[in-house]
Amino acid sequence: MNYARSIASEKTVFPADTSSPAPWLRAARDLSAMDETEAAFLAGAALQALDGLIRDDPDWSGVWRSRMALKAASTSSQLLGRPEEEAALRDAVCLTRPGSDPGPAGRTVLAWRRLARHTGMPDSALLNSAAEFFGLKSEQDFAEIAGHIGALMRAGKPGPFAAIETAEYIAMAHPTLSVSVELLGFWVADLVLAARLKWPRPVPLLVIQAQKPFFRSGPNRRRLRIGEAGWRRAVLIAYVQAALEAHDTAADIARRAERLKAIVPKLRAKGSARIVEALLQEDALLPSACVEAFPGQAMTDRALRRLFERLVSLEAVRELTGRATFRLYGL
Repeated sequence: MNYARSIASEKTVFPADTSSPAPWLRAARDLSAMDETEAAFLAGAALQALDGLIRDDPDWSGVWRSRMALKAASTSSQLLGRPEEEAALRDAVCLTRPGSDPGPAGRTVLAWRRLARHTGMPDSALLNSAAEFFGLKSEQDFAEIAGHIGALMRAGKPGPFAAIETAEYIAMAHPTLSVSVELLGFWVADLVLAARLKWPRPVPLLVIQAQKPFFRSGPNRRRLRIGEAGWRRAVLIAYVQAALEAHDTAADIARRAERLKAIVPKLRAKGSARIVEALLQEDALLPSACVEAFPGQAMTDRALRRLFERLVSLEAVRELTGRATFRLYGL
């Protein structure tokens, strides 16, 4: 199979074949005056626009989900009191050997990547794994929680409201509402939202908005916690904003992906097509790691570095670190 020809001939799914959010969704609004009914209507409309993109499943959807997971990890780190930048979080994962512990920062990234790559409904093993990523070491009966989520799904509630009730149940199931418990609630909420909307995989959305002004209340502008008065309205507004921002991120990645695919016929190095495919799926690639990840591709570490440098010179990819060593490349 001619991989280079296959990649170069992939149809452009976005933006030509996917409807963008209606302009009125982006109109300026006084969010402080918005009631829950209006927020629910706008959330449904914004998620419907995102639905078309997700169902089209463009060939660059992997890197899009990875970038959304990185954004979610960055906000999660802020909530946990260790505000790592996206670059530091990327390093924590990309510079750790497979099978090694990437540390708290890396585990947060892996948690959201796990969500973005999951298919199907949650079971006790998945929930326990997510809890461990967020540093929760409890004796919770995740089988019972998974059963409750299944019952909630069968009740047929609209996606955003099913997500809200799931997060609230996660919070109530734990004796102490720590930030880690909240993160698990956000994580499972996005999973349930995707299942209700019949998306093939979830997209990290809710937690990315958790530091926004509409999640704050009172004279001291304290962040609303799960289940507090006003929290449901804030979640509905968050899904509006999150869907629009996710669409914008997708539009940017789509343009970068088309640029990359356009130069594929110019690449002569054996194995370059597999690297291009990986760039369309992963947030960032470390050349030395590609040697181990793609055995038998007949490319040395040095050859891979030359390939990435050529891709940068063609403005098809970016070097993401600004370093002279341990460089990472991505769209």
